[in-house]
Amino acid sequence: MIDTQSRVSIGDVLQRMPFSAGAAVNTGVNNGGSGAVNFSLRGLGSERTLVLINGRRAVASGLGANAVVDLNNIPPTMIQRIEVLKDGASAVYGSDAVAGVVNIITRQDYDGAELNVTSGITSESDGEQTTVDFTFGNTTERSNFVVSTYYTEQKPIWAGDRDYSDAEIWFHPYWNPTGQELGGSSATPWGNHTSATSVGGDGVPYTRGPGYGDWRPYDGTTDPYNYAPANYTQTPNERWGFSAFGNYELGDFGALTNVTVTGEAMFTHRASQRLIAPEPLAPLAFFGTPAPYSDQNFYNINFGPKHSVTGDTMVLTDWRRRMVETGGRDQIHETNTHQITLGITGDIGSWYWDAAAFYGENDASVIDEGYFHLDRVAEAVGPTYMDANGNLSCSTDGTEAGVIDGCVPLNIFGQPGTDTAITPEMLQYISGNYVSMTQGGNDMTGVTFNASGPVMELPAGELGAAFGVERRNVSGFSQPDSLQLLGVSTAGSALATGGSYSVEEAYVELAVPLLADMTGIDNLELSLASRFSDYDTFGDTTNSKVGLRWAVDEQFTVRATVSEAFRAPSIPELFEGQYLTYPQVSDPCANNATPSCVADGVPAGGYNNAGSIQLPTQQGGNTALQPEEADILTAGFVYQPAYLDGFSLTVDYWETELENAISTLGAQLILDNCQQTGQHCGLVDRWGAGSGATVGDVRQIRNLNTNVGGINAEGVDLSTRYSLGETGFGMLDFSLDVSHVMQYDKIQADGSVIEHAGRFEDNHDGNFPEWRWNFQTNWSMGPWAVNYAARYIGKVTEPLTKWYNVVGEEREVEEQLIHDVQLSYDFESYNTRFTLGLDNITDEQPPYAYSGFNDNTDVRTYETRGRYYYGRVSFSF
Repeated sequence: MIDTQSRVSIGDVLQRMPFSAGAAVNTGVNNGGSGAVNFSLRGLGSERTLVLINGRRAVASGLGANAVVDLNNIPPTMIQRIEVLKDGASAVYGSDAVAGVVNIITRQDYDGAELNVTSGITSESDGEQTTVDFTFGNTTERSNFVVSTYYTEQKPIWAGDRDYSDAEIWFHPYWNPTGQELGGSSATPWGNHTSATSVGGDGVPYTRGPGYGDWRPYDGTTDPYNYAPANYTQTPNERWGFSAFGNYELGDFGALTNVTVTGEAMFTHRASQRLIAPEPLAPLAFFGTPAPYSDQNFYNINFGPKHSVTGDTMVLTDWRRRMVETGGRDQIHETNTHQITLGITGDIGSWYWDAAAFYGENDASVIDEGYFHLDRVAEAVGPTYMDANGNLSCSTDGTEAGVIDGCVPLNIFGQPGTDTAITPEMLQYISGNYVSMTQGGNDMTGVTFNASGPVMELPAGELGAAFGVERRNVSGFSQPDSLQLLGVSTAGSALATGGSYSVEEAYVELAVPLLADMTGIDNLELSLASRFSDYDTFGDTTNSKVGLRWAVDEQFTVRATVSEAFRAPSIPELFEGQYLTYPQVSDPCANNATPSCVADGVPAGGYNNAGSIQLPTQQGGNTALQPEEADILTAGFVYQPAYLDGFSLTVDYWETELENAISTLGAQLILDNCQQTGQHCGLVDRWGAGSGATVGDVRQIRNLNTNVGGINAEGVDLSTRYSLGETGFGMLDFSLDVSHVMQYDKIQADGSVIEHAGRFEDNHDGNFPEWRWNFQTNWSMGPWAVNYAARYIGKVTEPLTKWYNVVGEEREVEEQLIHDVQLSYDFESYNTRFTLGLDNITDEQPPYAYSGFNDNTDVRTYETRGRYYYGRVSFSF
């Protein structure tokens, strides 16, 4: 599967599969991305898809305090195959396996050496990818080992170099008959300045427009700044790493036979980058920080807009300037991830056993550039003082006595690229030499023991059993710098996250043969599994699984599974730093003090702070969280007809019901429920008598992470394979995988339902096409091999609510069909193989999705880079 694709990340390969859905990130996500690649099985979320390496957990990885595995950190050259178990597997594997399991099996037995060099580029001459990997292995009677190293580089694609993303497209059906128009930002390089003070202000925004002409009123249809070309649509990503897997047979020790020691080690370094448009410096409008541009500032007096009637210099209360002189807001990520496992295996009689200890660590650093210190910005646009020598300084009151040491006044009225542009000295002062730095990491340690074998002979066959125990410790942290902690940087505010948990688990599995060798029952087997998990954060939970497999004959098999699954609260959900936000909400108790309001501290007649106001609301982690719980049903059949050798058909129906989903209630819902039913009143703190504040007014709302709502989803998966084997014109095989989402309903905290099936809502879990399918055919004859693949993503409906809440208005996002082809020739006498490939033969562009946050589309779902050429040469030794 991997060799027939140009992709060099296992996450990218998985995201192309039809059973992928939702909003898992990849390197096409620029604004909001981290360089990581995740996978969301059936759209239930990356955090509900368990990733294993050789049947064992992989350490969470990313930028710190993460809940999922970055699939970029798994060396692709070491992968032998990928097993995807598409049903709840908590009874076998524990937490996180709600949607299923991705089990990555690495190479174990390999003799020789192999060197692969792969390189590709788009038809637009950008987005280059280069990969070099080398693998060496040796196998003897008692031992084997495989060692591999690799290097991968992915270069960027700029949004401005693609027609679909070179400008923001808005939807304004009320004043534009077509509904479409070019969008942009009101924070422009040519300025957008409003005065609402008594010093000559008239509330009219002024601009010079893109041509930097004379001052005139700002025009929202022609003057916005097109920020799209300054963004990546494919982010640069560089990775290198090495891995080693091996085992050595020690021999027999009494009843212990075939005792073998094993070892696994992996290390990956990733350096990635995100670049978005230069900072839109608008202290009041965008950051909620008053920083009026003084009418006593030299630059405002000489170059700023004047009152249209009096000609006076104005105090600019809301000024906006795109800081293009910085080159953009650059975010650089560096992560190191390693995992080591040491184990011992063997037999005792007819039973197999294994024991292992593992340690995984991920550390990360994030550097942000192109941001500003808001306190210094306020100083730089305040009054100025010029001495007798013409030296200009910031001054608190415009006099020499008020001079602020070191402060450089900021001129926002010049033209970039000319001698009137913002100078490096100005930028240096308002940034305060500020480079935001965040440190983060994840750790996991554990020990496991497993055993499996026959228990007894039953009339229908052998009763098999397996059992095991595991102890695991998990920790994570994320530590932002001081300016983010204080919330005085335009990079935003952030709080530290840090914490850990431990879990002890035990499981048992039984395979019970019920009937065999009967008419209509070739074999009937019952499978049972149960796992007990004890967490030091919330307590214990037991999850079980019952399965039935009925082989009618050698051609037709029916199977069904009913299982319980759970997801333990993650490090960020438990331990994220708690912080205050100020959402716009309305307290219904103010005007209608019901008995529950009175019981909560509101006077019987209400209080006089009615209306929509911003109320302090506490958000963040909650150590009282309980696990998410799910019930899962899977039923289907496998058909392999004797009359059509090489053909198989698999059909599975699946249904998942998730409860106690981890989310937040929402400040407004808390207030409404308190007033109407008395529920959640305990989450509202109110001012009492003697406090100096209005009695009954809201002091604080506690809207921490909690268990609320759920998901109901169902669908059908179909897979068919047909291999003609050796024919007169070579070997030929076909495969088709289809996924059909029938229902995906997200239940909100208030009981309302958001339907996802067949819809795309960027702010509600992502993209859920009802139909996705992949088709592939392979032909080979002698040294030649050809692969053709097609990937289809069906139409979805999106609401038109990105910029304006157009109630009831929706549109259809078109489907996407991608064709790929690959040709290989094997020079056996030289142990060399050449491969040429062409992805997206027809240069299909992603469909427009107006609600997409990046690039007017959904970069997490659709193919965005366009036509892509690549070549590979492989040498074997």
